[in-house]
Amino acid sequence: MQLQTGKLQRVKAYAPFLLRVVCAWKLYDAAGHTALHPAEGIPGYADWLATLHFPFPTLAAILSAYTEFLGAISLLLGWKTRWFCIPLAINFILAVLAGHWAIGDSFTNTFPALILLATSLFLFINGPGKPSIDEGI
Repeated sequence: MQLQTGKLQRVKAYAPFLLRVVCAWKLYDAAGHTALHPAEGIPGYADWLATLHFPFPTLAAILSAYTEFLGAISLLLGWKTRWFCIPLAINFILAVLAGHWAIGDSFTNTFPALILLATSLFLFINGPGKPSIDEGI
């Protein structure tokens, strides 16, 4: 077992990279189209937030979409990872509480937001690992 532990220690710094890539992919998929096409995506997102009685739904939609989009880029590159994880965690806390639990959404529908919240907190605490700009590639 000690031999295996030694091998695992050598690759341990690369484990967060897998989380960063998967999380970045999901963030881009979820918000990339909204942020890249704001005239089409933001109004629909804001309308949905308004149905949830979210305060300032247009501003909230813009902040959420761009937080996720810029967060995806940050996580993919491993650049300013810890800093970007703070607004991402806040975004997903709000998504879970106001967008899922408040309307009685199922665990299955809430799960992606919970995973993105957990990943944001993990990367905030542990850093981006390697390869990343933050760790000097």
